[in-house]
This record gives sequence, C-alpha cells and structure tokens, in this order.
Amino acid sequence: MTLPPKELSSDELTTYYSDYTYFFAWLFKVGAQTDLHTREFSDIKKEYDGKITDMLNDMYDLSGIKFTGTFNLFFASEDDLNSYLPQIQDLAKSYRYLTDSSEQLVRLDPQASADKERALLNEPLTNFIIKQTDDSNPTKTTYVADGQLSSAVISTTTTCFVYKDDSKPTTPAVTPSATSKPVTVHYVDEQGNTLKPDKTLTGSLGDVYKTAPLSIDGYKLVKTIGDESGKFTSANQSVTYTYRKAAADVAVKDSVVYASKKIGLYGSSSFTKKALKTMYAKKSRMNRPMFKVIGTATSKNGAKRYKVKDLNGNGTTGYITANSDYVAPLYYAKKQSKITVINPSGLNAYSKSNLSGKATHYKQGEVLKVNKIVTRNLTTRLQLSNGKYISANKKLVIAGKYTMPKRVQAKTSINRYDTANLTKRNQHFAKNSTFIVKGWAYSNVNNFRKGDTLRYKVAGGYITANAHLVKTLK
Repeated sequence: MTLPPKELSSDELTTYYSDYTYFFAWLFKVGAQTDLHTREFSDIKKEYDGKITDMLNDMYDLSGIKFTGTFNLFFASEDDLNSYLPQIQDLAKSYRYLTDSSEQLVRLDPQASADKERALLNEPLTNFIIKQTDDSNPTKTTYVADGQLSSAVISTTTTCFVYKDDSKPTTPAVTPSATSKPVTVHYVDEQGNTLKPDKTLTGSLGDVYKTAPLSIDGYKLVKTIGDESGKFTSANQSVTYTYRKAAADVAVKDSVVYASKKIGLYGSSSFTKKALKTMYAKKSRMNRPMFKVIGTATSKNGAKRYKVKDLNGNGTTGYITANSDYVAPLYYAKKQSKITVINPSGLNAYSKSNLSGKATHYKQGEVLKVNKIVTRNLTTRLQLSNGKYISANKKLVIAGKYTMPKRVQAKTSINRYDTANLTKRNQHFAKNSTFIVKGWAYSNVNNFRKGDTLRYKVAGGYITANAHLVKTLK
C-alpha cells in the first residue's frame, strides 16, 4: 500500500486507509451510476461537496497528501463528470480484484468496504503469513505473505472492496427482469407547465433509484410529490417537483451578498470558460465569500447575473450568478426570535443602531433574544431584548439555537495545533484523552479557492473535529 509521506500512529494509518477505501469505492460507484443513468448529478455533487470533500480534507490534514485538487475537476459540472468517466472506469480496472462492469460496480458498498479495510488492518500480521514446505527438501520451511494487503504484481494500491449483500463481484445482486418499470421525474410550475424536460430512470427490478430537484433560474421548489428514492418495481412510478416563480431580486444595488455554494466570477454575463476569472469554493457560513452588487445584467439565454465587486481582498469586478440557490443577502431581512453568535471572535453589542457606544461583548455560542430588526441604509441590525444592538450579518450570527459539543474524547491518539489549519503542532495526546470545547473554527479562512473543515478550539489550541478521530461526550 502507498504510505503517507509523514509518520503516523497505527490508529491514524488505519483511519487514513479506511477513508481512502471509502472514497474510491464511492468514486467507482458514482461513476457506474452515471454510466447507467441511475442517479442525478445534483445528488452526486451534493454528496461530493459535503461528506466526501470533508473526508478528503481530513485525509489531507492527517497525511499531508492532497487529494481534492484533481477530483474537484471531476465534479465541477455534469458535463465534466461525463468527460472524466472513462478515466474513472480505467482507474477501477487498475484494481486487480475489481470487475470493470458498471452493472457490478454500481453495487459497491463504500461503508462496508471501509469497515472491512479497518478490520483487516487491525488483524495481527501473522494472519497473513503462510507456512510452506519445500517438497524437494522436507526439512526446509519458508514463510510468505498471501498478498491480502500488498503484492508486487499489483501496480496500484490494493484496497478492500465489498459489494452489497457480500455477494461476489461476478454475481448480480438482482436478476434483471423484463417487468421492471421506469421512474419518470417531472419538473413543473404550480400551474402544471413543464419547466425542464422529464427524466426517465431505469434499472433492474429491486435496484435502488434516487432523484433530486434541479436548480431552475427564477424559481423556488415548493412541493415534491412521489418518493424521491426507492426501488424499481413492476409498476410505473413518478416523482414531480413543483416550483414557484421567485421574486425578481434577492439583492439591490450597493447591497452585499455572499455565496452559499461554489461559484465563479466571470468577465462577462455569459458564463464561458474563456470568461472565467476565478472560482470560489463552497465554504462554511462564517467563511463564505462576499460581493458588493454594483449592477445587474442578463446572459445570452436570459439568465440573471449580478455585476459585483469582490470584497474578499482582491477588489476584482465581474459577474456572478443571481440564482438564489447560490447567493443570498449578507444581512437578515426579517426579525428572528433568537440568534446564536457564531463568529469565532464573538460579537460586540452597542447602545445605538449605528453600532456606536459599545455596551458589551458576547462570546461565540451565546444565544440571544431579539426584540426587533432595524434597517440602516442597506444593512440591518438586531435589537436585543435588553435594548442593545448587534449586526445582523449572517457570517456573525445564525437564527435559532446553534450548538456544538461541550466535551469530546479522542478515539485515537491525536495532536493539538496552534492554528485551525492544524499547523504548528504543540502537543500530542493519547487515545481516550478528553477535551473541553471552548469554541469552533474552520480551516482555510482566507483561501477562497479551497473548502474548509471544522476544528474544535480547546485549551492551548485546536484539534480535529473528524468523527473518525474524536467523539462527543455528554
């Protein structure tokens, strides 16, 4: 197996390789789903941007190897995934014990594969040694490895792969049946008018299907009829996504918006690769990139755009999408009954609505009651129940009660660092060490080309929040 470049403990290595196995089992599975058209790209993209990217970031933090750069290209768009599909399939073929059939790869079970990898790595090395006797010399005995974990004839990393129901790769999970009926997906407005062409999903009887709504410029999803996921049966099935026309604007000139998903800044209102200036990664709420709206425009096909100025340090101007699924006003526009301070440095409260006359300071995690919302120019303030004012900036506060663990315990030996990027290690802790969580932060605060990963602030620095490495205590 390919080793990480830095020295890791046995527990860290086990976590690294079990996550490694999960990722590649998932990659080959979604490649097969794409090839067979049994899963929507939007659903794959959502999982990649969330759980999978977090896993890759944790592997990078743990081992020092960067995985995300290449694979981000695979999942940039549906067209990109389809163009990289042959590369994913070739990669699957390079594994000695994997079939290259999409019908078989679609049955891969990432979690079961990771669990098996972890179990094998925790077995004694003697379990993989075979005693052999030389027939020509009965007194001579040799010991050889059986190749379960590594082999000189395998050119790539050997990884454990498990198929659903623990079936052999050559045995289909379900015998194809001519009586299997398709699932039809509709995208309509509230009057029943078609907004996007129907999609038809097909599969063998008993296979799992999964659908997802589409992002449609100018519309908001308001209702879903039918089962978004289930199994193919002998009867026709349908899923209908119903949309309502959204308000014309989510922001006005000179107001500020932030990006809730990965977006691009373009030199023209028609988004092309040639016009792309830079990409902004999907970030956690407190780290989202901000833009000042300085105008509006439409693309050649009529999609609305914002002309903006980058407020993240570059000051670059260009065009971003105005789709409310991707960008939103930076400030709350409606009163919230209570809010939670999420800014790692806390938040000041003031005696006046122009945020002058500092009155008190609230720590991250404090929950505050709100009396009313006050508009000031193109921003808003929240008046608290005690009459003091705070900013309604969504990167500083979040509606409702937002909680984080109070105490965590290390599942393996872990390190503590000076920074949320987990650099400058300052102490090593043994397995089962416990920590009081004083706050939370995310890595890559000012790097908008990279995603970010949650960290726990503890006495003396920061530790990982990876659920594989630490667990919450009551």
